[in-house]
Amino acid sequence: MICKCAVKPYSYFIATVFGLCIDNNLKWTSFIFGWISICAWLVAYFPQIRMTFLLKKSEAISNFFLASWVTGDVCNAFSVFLIPTLFTQKFLAVFFIIVDFIWVSEHLYFTNTKKKFMPLSTKMGCLELTIYIIIITFLFNDLFIYGAVGHIQLSAYEEKYQLCKEQPEGGKIQMIIGTVFAYTAAVFYISAKPAQILKTKQRKSVEGVSFANIMSTCIGNLTQALSVIVENQDISYLVEKIPFILSFLIPAFLDLISLGQFYTYREKKVSSRVLRVKDYRDTVVTVEMNDIRSDNQLQSNDHSSEMR
Repeated sequence: MICKCAVKPYSYFIATVFGLCIDNNLKWTSFIFGWISICAWLVAYFPQIRMTFLLKKSEAISNFFLASWVTGDVCNAFSVFLIPTLFTQKFLAVFFIIVDFIWVSEHLYFTNTKKKFMPLSTKMGCLELTIYIIIITFLFNDLFIYGAVGHIQLSAYEEKYQLCKEQPEGGKIQMIIGTVFAYTAAVFYISAKPAQILKTKQRKSVEGVSFANIMSTCIGNLTQALSVIVENQDISYLVEKIPFILSFLIPAFLDLISLGQFYTYREKKVSSRVLRVKDYRDTVVTVEMNDIRSDNQLQSNDHSSEMR
């Protein structure tokens, strides 16, 4: 809904699309960081869900990590609806709950089913990439068209529109409960990542873990923390936002460790050479080159067995 701001000058586009009054550089910086974070979070879950679906297995994901992460999302949803927050934060909280349901359902199905599935390639094809580009282009096109039309209307008929509503102050008890949920969410978010890092270390493999998922969450956490810090330099405001800041910065640091594991446990090209042959049923069989022994080795083993 289009609204105007009491302070001037302000961005007509932002007031039209988001109902926010941005009139200084700090607010602009916070807004930009915030929307980078939102874009990162909107796509963060998808790469892991996609990879799990294509590989038809979810053994790489820690059960404790997923349970803690979902619990954190639930607590976060309660907190943003109890504490006065932006619409985008409420939208993301609900979005996370929906995606969590899909992710958990997929994880439980592939870890508990006894069916045998043929894994598919996780490489992105041209058709799939084209579909994503069309969807993103369509969404941003609609957003910019709506904002441009609102900008024109505000410029010409600003006096006809109402002032943008400020966030209402919550009640004392409501604020206390919301803050408790916020701190609780921070604890679960922070405790979730080490479980996944430990499982990857135990497996000594990053197969089944999406690099894009971890990179997106890292970017989302860092930019969201910067958005909160830059928005307001008042000490009381920053103290109030400590649980949110911690729930962003600490997981972001742990994400960097997870990204480091991709370097540590990356597949070595030399050891990943394979030989593709056909058996008597014309079925393609992939054999690790390291598992193939030379005839000389086989003969030497035979001779050694005869000696014994």
